[in-house]
Amino acid sequence: MPIIYYLGDLLSEKIGISASASRGLIKLSIKEEFGPFKPISDIGIREYQDTFNNSLKKRLQDLKISNSEEIVNLLLKELITHQSLITMEKI
Repeated sequence: MPIIYYLGDLLSEKIGISASASRGLIKLSIKEEFGPFKPISDIGIREYQDTFNNSLKKRLQDLKISNSEEIVNLLLKELITHQSLITMEKI
């Protein structure tokens, strides 16, 4: 399972939107952070961390998600726990 699907499902549960919309928020945040020409498959753990701490957190705050800080911290924790998914995506 690609990491973006796993994290998108988790984000979906936390903010009450569809999994595809949650994945879209993550993908848009990545594009905002690193530009439109960097493939998502080239994103590593450090880039995901930067994206969550910056662009995604801002998007959640803009959507008036009250516990955006907690959600970002949960996503970061899950990212570290399941970082092997990122490695498997690149094989």
